[in-house]
Amino acid sequence: MELLARCAEAGVPVMIIDTLRTPEEHAHNLAIGVSWTAHSLHLDGLAIDVCPYSQFTLHGPAKLQWDSSDPTWHTLATIGRKLGLRCGYDWKQKDCGHFEWQPMKPITPTKV
Repeated sequence: MELLARCAEAGVPVMIIDTLRTPEEHAHNLAIGVSWTAHSLHLDGLAIDVCPYSQFTLHGPAKLQWDSSDPTWHTLATIGRKLGLRCGYDWKQKDCGHFEWQPMKPITPTKV
């Protein structure tokens, strides 16, 4: 929710494309080439895919048609990183609208 709020505040409205997936949905995504990993964090409810409305309006849900050179993706990735999310924008095989929540390591109290 925080990612969506920060995108709206930055003037980048986004559409939620995908969140939690069933194993069947994931198998389908692998088969059509819109997922590249055997165990996506979407299966665990720890990932979300979003698309700026500007890209969605031009290309619809066809993720492979989205223009990864559009500067809006960089803006979204910057917002995600500031929130501590792992961004598919940073990967060798870009997945621009993909964000993963990485559970934090337990904090060990220190003596003051």
